[in-house]
Amino acid sequence: MQAKKFIDDVVASNASLLALYAQGRQGQTRLGAMLDGLELADGQRAQVLAMIKLAIDECTYQLVCGIEGSASLGDSQQDYTLLDEDGNTLTGSLDSLLYDRLNP
Repeated sequence: MQAKKFIDDVVASNASLLALYAQGRQGQTRLGAMLDGLELADGQRAQVLAMIKLAIDECTYQLVCGIEGSASLGDSQQDYTLLDEDGNTLTGSLDSLLYDRLNP
């Protein structure tokens, strides 16, 4: 796997998670059920989903930056090496690849 493919998969996973939340109870997530329970108007629901998307993206970016060593994870900051099952190194540009995908 290449780093770009890994980031594409991360972005797709985030989109899938948001889609489940947007389905409310039908998506079978606790957050979706809570969202339905708020009984928001359509515009308000769209705003909340936009905030959830932003939170997912920011959390993912922070985690990737932590893996790359460009930000701390908890109280430590160090470089990690992420390998795929074939031993290919994925780290080294994940943070910039993800940033570009999240900020077109």
